[in-house]
Amino acid sequence: MPDKPASERTEEATPERLKKAREEGQVPQSRELPSAIMIAALLLSLALLGGGLFAWFTGQVRDGLSVRPPEALGFTGVEGVVRQKMTSALAAAAPFLLVAAAASIFASLLSSGWAFSPKAAAIKLERISPVRGLKNLFSTRSLVRLLISLGKLIVILGIVYAYLADNLPACLALRWAEPAGALVTIGRLVLGLMGRIAIGVLVLAGIDLLYQRRKYKKDLRMTRQEVKEERKQHEVSPEVKGRIRAVQIEMVRKRMLQEVPTADVVLANPTHVAVAIRYEAKSMEAPLVVAKGGDLLCEKIKEIARTHGVPVLHRPELARTLYAAVDVGKPIPEALFVAVAEVLALIYRLRRRRTGL
Repeated sequence: MPDKPASERTEEATPERLKKAREEGQVPQSRELPSAIMIAALLLSLALLGGGLFAWFTGQVRDGLSVRPPEALGFTGVEGVVRQKMTSALAAAAPFLLVAAAASIFASLLSSGWAFSPKAAAIKLERISPVRGLKNLFSTRSLVRLLISLGKLIVILGIVYAYLADNLPACLALRWAEPAGALVTIGRLVLGLMGRIAIGVLVLAGIDLLYQRRKYKKDLRMTRQEVKEERKQHEVSPEVKGRIRAVQIEMVRKRMLQEVPTADVVLANPTHVAVAIRYEAKSMEAPLVVAKGGDLLCEKIKEIARTHGVPVLHRPELARTLYAAVDVGKPIPEALFVAVAEVLALIYRLRRRRTGL
């Protein structure tokens, strides 16, 4: 949690601060919401599946009270009966276990959303510090939890008292009821009471959830200085931007110079600009500018061209036009086809003369 005084933390938490808090496992949590949703879900499942569960219980009691000859069951028989009873009990309890698991997951998602934080599972010795434990014991959060627990107890006692007072005649009439009718009446009374308790606990859980979310946002508030520092971290200074731009330009320049040896000809002006052109009749529709540069880069292009045997022709006007109109990696425009074709034809004739073809 922030260590700045609450009076200084006047700014709402930024998205970056909220994201960092979730990564560290700091999420709004309500201890009342999971238990309330669990009670409500189990009551609902019991109301829907109670008939089948009652039939299973009565069947088990009937089978347990049945008298069988001792010789009818050996060790293998007892083992089979135990396995059968365990399987039957697991099948009867499975729907309720699944409902409980689903209710627990739903309550967690409703309370804090999806959050996976390995940092929260890390072992920290300060968490078991006695001093910190005493501070947490006498903190505002502990007081709120105590008040919520007392409120829950008062609400539950009030609901039980009011419900039993309203149904007192039905409870007294159980004395003369038949066993089957008594069971039905008791089941209805219990479900009615638990349903009212679940509603009351859900209301308290909703209040607690609102409080926890409000306190979570309050605890993550930032000072104005912290907001300014966070903005500075995300804003790149002009110096850094310039350096990044320089590195990018240098990388592009290196890649461009690596293409010079593959050119057919370099057109120069003669010292101000240089343009390297490559043309492959089988794969290109038009000649391609593979490199260009001015001043020092012009001299570098011509030096690399001479080193690798690429002809360098002085065509000032054509070189300036290509340098101004065509980007590196782009084909020459149709208006310059004839001029470039004449240069390429000259280069091809010179190559044939040198090879004797």
